[in-house]
Amino acid sequence: MSENAIDPLPEQVKAFLAKHPDGEPVYMLNLLKFKARATYHDDEDISGAEAYGRYGEAFAKLVASKNIDGAHSVFGGKMGAWLIGQGEGEWDAVAIFRYPDAKTMFATVSSEDYRKIHKHRKAGLEGQLLIACDNGNVFD
Repeated sequence: MSENAIDPLPEQVKAFLAKHPDGEPVYMLNLLKFKARATYHDDEDISGAEAYGRYGEAFAKLVASKNIDGAHSVFGGKMGAWLIGQGEGEWDAVAIFRYPDAKTMFATVSSEDYRKIHKHRKAGLEGQLLIACDNGNVFD
């Protein structure tokens, strides 16, 4: 069973930073569920997916403006059909983003510039699973 959420718990942040060493890349696997309608304070009537799209665009600009070496989107796409196993269709999209290390990732999403764009994420997301993955090769 999974628990859909918007923000990490303090103990999750602590465990994340402890598990991922400095200088080691971290890949963030995002499983995203959008609200049917975004919830902006001014009641702007757009879909949750559109609001999250604004967040994604602003986030890409933020990362580029900070010139974070090695940070980039690896993949993003709409959820397709279940091929192996079965789910309840709770995810609308998936994305993978690479950061040079965990501290850089956390500093980026804790910055004042990030707080300015976070409203689009919050307006558009019903919830998500965010899974931190290392660069280890499981097939060796």
